[in-house]
Amino acid sequence: MAIADSPLHGGGFIALDVQGNVYLSSGDGPNPHISKLSPSGQLLAQFTGFKGDAGVHGVAVDSQGNVYGAAQGGNDVVKFSPAGKLISRIGASQIAVPGGLAVDSHDALYVADEGGDAVEVFSPSGKLTRTIRGPFIRTRGLAVDAEGQLYVADHERGRVLKLDASGKQLASWGQGLNGISLSYPIEISLDGQGNVFVTDPGDMALQKLSPDGKLLAAWPARDKHHPIGVAALPDGTTFTTEDADDGKTARVVERSPAGKELVVWQ
Repeated sequence: MAIADSPLHGGGFIALDVQGNVYLSSGDGPNPHISKLSPSGQLLAQFTGFKGDAGVHGVAVDSQGNVYGAAQGGNDVVKFSPAGKLISRIGASQIAVPGGLAVDSHDALYVADEGGDAVEVFSPSGKLTRTIRGPFIRTRGLAVDAEGQLYVADHERGRVLKLDASGKQLASWGQGLNGISLSYPIEISLDGQGNVFVTDPGDMALQKLSPDGKLLAAWPARDKHHPIGVAALPDGTTFTTEDADDGKTARVVERSPAGKELVVWQ
């Protein structure tokens, strides 16, 4: 399906709100911004105001509809109102290189700090409340479940880590364990059953893991595309951003809970 005034760029991340609207970050493209699309793919709005020209490498939406974008050009996270008004810049002197974002059930913001090999946690008002350091290098995608457990894409070591609310490691998935092999995992999302979806551009596939870390399915990207971002609905329907080898074209693939391609937006 073609999108009028297509906002798709290489390296984009993705998030969903409770109405099923889709938020796409501009990734490595110029003029960094976030685009809001309706569930049917209609362009509804664009969020601008990022510093520099290094792209937006993470996007999240909280329970109030506020939108967050990780701006690598400004080394901060920009918070927008649902209407697109710039509210604040978070973590400008506390984050080395912001990457993946996640929001928990209390609207606390989790920021993967790719440069600091850490996860920074901010209150809804933007105050740094915790720094989580663990055995991960170049942290990328993040997800938080209803119990406050944190899932981290350990990009350089090819695995997903599960941590409790205090930051203690509970599990490590990947590196061939339970049949899970991850090359360079980037983004993570959870469905309503606690299943974990992981994009792995190294293996050119979207992988689905059970809550206890067993491989349930792997869905290869077609046509030499690399999966980058993923967002899951509670029923397990997924939306994945995919880049072509040329790094210039991208698309969004919507899949059913069983992995069947439903719609391709490009």
